[in-house]
Amino acid sequence: MLNTIATGIAHTTEGRLSTNPTLGFRPAMVLCSRVAGRERWYVDALEDNPRLAAAVEVVLKSEEGILDAHANPLTGRVLVRYQPDLPPESIAALIRRATEFGPMSEAEFASFQSSKLPATRSFHHLLAAEAVCCAINMVVLGEFCPFVLGAVGLHLLMHRHA
Repeated sequence: MLNTIATGIAHTTEGRLSTNPTLGFRPAMVLCSRVAGRERWYVDALEDNPRLAAAVEVVLKSEEGILDAHANPLTGRVLVRYQPDLPPESIAALIRRATEFGPMSEAEFASFQSSKLPATRSFHHLLAAEAVCCAINMVVLGEFCPFVLGAVGLHLLMHRHA
């Protein structure tokens, strides 16, 4: 029934991954790109699995030598930035080990999502900050920057309606 072995993972003739009851599920992993200190991997188990992607991201970020990690559940890709002196072979092992932790619970995932939201300001705060900068520029330097203020307002208006 097994017809191919790719990256150490057995595939069935139907294209699904076979599982070993003693080892559990082993996701297929494919190296997409590698440059010194950065690798992008495709991990099939992460696709459409945001709780597992979040768990993999958290586990990877906690590993020694890993500078940053992002797991995307839409594409199934994992971007890992690491110290260049770390052996590249170990990145695959770290990702595989991170997937073995399994997905986050619903409560952990809700907490993870809320902590991951970017600290953004509303459009009104940005516009107010730009107005204050223009006022300081006018008072201190004697300059006026209506184009900057207009450009920011136009930019915000366009993005609000997009």
